[in-house]
Amino acid sequence: MPQLLRWVLVPLMRAWSAAVTRDYDDIPRPRDTPQAHSPGTDSDRVLLFGSGPAVGWGVLSHNVALPGSLARALSSRTGRGTDVDVIPNPLVTIRTSQAELDGLGLWRYDAVVVSLGTTDAVTLLSALVWQRELSALLDRIRHESSLSTRIFVLGMQPIRSIAAFDSGLGSVAEKHARSLDEASAAICAGQERRCFVPMAATLASTPGRVRTAAQYVQWANLLADKMAPPLDAEYLAAARGTSRGTAEGRAEAWGAKPLSPGPRRAVARLGILAADTEVHCDHIVALARSAYGTRSAALTLIDGDRLWDLVSVGCTPRVYSLAGSITALAVSGAGAFVISDMLLDDRFTARPPRLGQEQTRFYAGFPIEADSGERIGVLCVFDSEPRGAAEVDPVLLREFALLIQADLGRRQE
Repeated sequence: MPQLLRWVLVPLMRAWSAAVTRDYDDIPRPRDTPQAHSPGTDSDRVLLFGSGPAVGWGVLSHNVALPGSLARALSSRTGRGTDVDVIPNPLVTIRTSQAELDGLGLWRYDAVVVSLGTTDAVTLLSALVWQRELSALLDRIRHESSLSTRIFVLGMQPIRSIAAFDSGLGSVAEKHARSLDEASAAICAGQERRCFVPMAATLASTPGRVRTAAQYVQWANLLADKMAPPLDAEYLAAARGTSRGTAEGRAEAWGAKPLSPGPRRAVARLGILAADTEVHCDHIVALARSAYGTRSAALTLIDGDRLWDLVSVGCTPRVYSLAGSITALAVSGAGAFVISDMLLDDRFTARPPRLGQEQTRFYAGFPIEADSGERIGVLCVFDSEPRGAAEVDPVLLREFALLIQADLGRRQE
């Protein structure tokens, strides 16, 4: 678009955008917990943030919006579980986007999906400003995430497919959106950890609402087709021991203290270690014990270099050292930590852990995370009788752990 024409149109487009967005208060959008997951082992962690499709206009739950649709689409391609956290903000622009990342702990995600640009396109933001701000945003994500985190930039939805923008001015915005998308694709081109994912140009307008569940499924499939191959590659690399969370890392944790004070601060924020604190997730621990048919189950939290059995079923709750505990191993991994028979495991013959009055032989644990990403403890089931590996369902253990995380998260609301 010629620069002079853009300058003439900018005031008009901004006024039009403001008038349209005032009517968005009446449009349904999700109000539930901004998370979604699909069952499976070795789950991939995904952060979705921004505006547009990330907000979930037109539906009432993130489970049927893009987060849930993406979790299911990815799992169907990878065969693993998927956890999606979403930071939705309908007012965010490329200029304000970095503030959305403050305090998120990007290192814990396998993939970050960026969904931005509709407002910037409608208000005719300069392509040069878009390039500068998007480059800065992607650089920050790269610096604050892990070496294996992949970044996916979602192209802008066709502007006129949004009923409120389906007009002549919408055609101007849509043309500008294509130029911003071209800039985004150029920024991602040739970058190993970045990928631009264009939207479908045939997306139909939906009169009376912004989006439907079927359209979120369509977007999720577009994303999953691009995301699954690199996530699979990173998963295989981790299995070969070249990424964090491997057996070597767990072995280091066997006699180690927490790597940082983060877990202790996260537990302190929950305020659940006081003797008079009412705990609401004890029924989940009891259900886990019943589901696995074990004599004992526990929810154990980290407090500095100590461990607290916040909830215990079938054993006496206690406080004990993190160093040398099986919890130190279980909390250091991202997935289920299962030992069929400790007597046959070389790691435990010299210094067998003491989890109860009887010698523990079977153990299965899944790490518990705070909302801020720190691993703060473990949900575990254990028994004095060994179990065959085929008898253990790690997917079910993960589901119980996620229920506990949700319960603990509600304490901070």
